[in-house]
Amino acid sequence: MTRIYYRYALLLATAYLLLGCGNDANVRYESDESTTTATLPTDRWTYIEVDSNKAMWGDYDDPEWLRYFGLAAGDLNNDGYMDIVSGRNVYLNPGNNMTGPWEKLDLGRNVDANLIIDYNGKPAILAEALPDVYLFTSSDDGTDWTDGQVVAQVPATGHHNGQGYKVADVFGDHGGDEVIYASLGGLFILDPSSDAPWTVTLAGKDASDEGFSVADIDADGDLDLVSGFRTAGGDPEVPTVVVWFENPGKLTEDWQRHEIGTTVYATDRVEAADLDGDGTTDVVIAEERYPGLEPDASLFAYFQRDTGWVREKIVTQYSMNNLSLPDLDQDGDTDIVTSEHKGPELSLQVWLNDGSGTFTRQEIDRGKESHLGAQPYDMDGDGDLDLISIGWDQHQFVHLWRNDAIQ
Repeated sequence: MTRIYYRYALLLATAYLLLGCGNDANVRYESDESTTTATLPTDRWTYIEVDSNKAMWGDYDDPEWLRYFGLAAGDLNNDGYMDIVSGRNVYLNPGNNMTGPWEKLDLGRNVDANLIIDYNGKPAILAEALPDVYLFTSSDDGTDWTDGQVVAQVPATGHHNGQGYKVADVFGDHGGDEVIYASLGGLFILDPSSDAPWTVTLAGKDASDEGFSVADIDADGDLDLVSGFRTAGGDPEVPTVVVWFENPGKLTEDWQRHEIGTTVYATDRVEAADLDGDGTTDVVIAEERYPGLEPDASLFAYFQRDTGWVREKIVTQYSMNNLSLPDLDQDGDTDIVTSEHKGPELSLQVWLNDGSGTFTRQEIDRGKESHLGAQPYDMDGDGDLDLISIGWDQHQFVHLWRNDAIQ
């Protein structure tokens, strides 16, 4: 069986929602000077440079400008510390305070590694070189990886590989997790329990190939899909409609689509959780702006109300191509972590939740460009959540911020 191989997965078990139409409601955040009650402090971080010499896709294959999109963490060698995969590389955690050199391994082919799963009782890596999806397995010490086996195919995107990828027990039957990839044509569900080639099902037709969420939107016990949507006649690179696809309870094509709202600019990252403690799942959207020369991208929350979806703007700043919803301070509610991908400050920030969906901004760091990052994992097993990121403009970097809340 496969399962999510992330220690922070239990913190993200809350379902994912869709966004709401209409005008923005009152802005629900407080200034940096505001205070929130937290179980753990959120201002104790140590930056660790995992890699400063990472290659990009275009160094090996066309198109020459293309970077890698993949980023995931998991314990690949059973030493109690989380390792990192990104692009064609594996980074083995040095342990202790994680400031020692990270052993950098090459998977031996130009792939974009983006998921770590438990496959037949051992950690394995999934990677895209679309249309091919590769499975890599290893020795127990995580240093000797196979050449990779093509286990499925999904269509290539306009950026060759997809930018959305998750693993989840979509049907809630505990019979094994499914792999979900965002690609050209929509959201594809791969069944790792089937023989290779794995069964591939287009569940979210015409969904964006950017970020997406997996969540029980309608509270019926299974997981639905939430994403940006490519409307007929619209710019496929700038999806501005957010939808959720209703899980029919079994693996079938073309799930029923429900619209939740719109964004102003491109819907890029999508995550979902109960933000205001009312028992329903809400959705957070980070907009992308290209070329991103102005601070005009918004971070929106879409709250699920009895009257429908209500969109509230949290902040407008430079393009944010990073988003996660951990409980960073461990006070029992969901916070928002994002990072500016563009602009002069490149601010990495947490928006601390007071439990009612009111957010207080706190900066973690600045000056380190991130793309598809700001992802929470307990990298050193000390009980608090660290953050990892990769770059695009500064593609050579793999970033780690060690959380020193627990000493």
